[in-house]
Amino acid sequence: MKPEINKTLQTLAQELIQRFSPLLKDEYEQSRLNSWGTLLLLASMDLDKAVENLIEENNMTKEFLEKYAKGIKDKKINQDIDFLIQEKNIQYDLSRLDELNQRYRGLLVRVQAYFETEQNLVALKDSWKILRVMHDHRKVSHLLTLLRE
Repeated sequence: MKPEINKTLQTLAQELIQRFSPLLKDEYEQSRLNSWGTLLLLASMDLDKAVENLIEENNMTKEFLEKYAKGIKDKKINQDIDFLIQEKNIQYDLSRLDELNQRYRGLLVRVQAYFETEQNLVALKDSWKILRVMHDHRKVSHLLTLLRE
């Protein structure tokens, strides 16, 4: 049976932080090892669900943009929305989904700024729902128990 990569990274991080770091006498080296352990924990966060999460976020943002594009009078924003939502041949590897996600996020921020100036509270509330999902996918609070000594 093959071990799951995210579980393996979490175990390695725990070993570094809890077992090996305390053995080091130099505080600087101990701090460096703890930092590496923390980076491993962050890398392991929901690794199995990363692709699924990005697809969900991209779809939510795309639906939001399609829903509210008609109410946007800024031609440049509308062109950018049209260009992005018409994108085809999307590959489902992590790096390409993340690249698309970053483009959607950037456009979402611009559209939110537009709706703030227009004081469109309905659109803003819908955008906050997307941000809440995005935040939930990236939070680290569920990993804090792994850092206990």
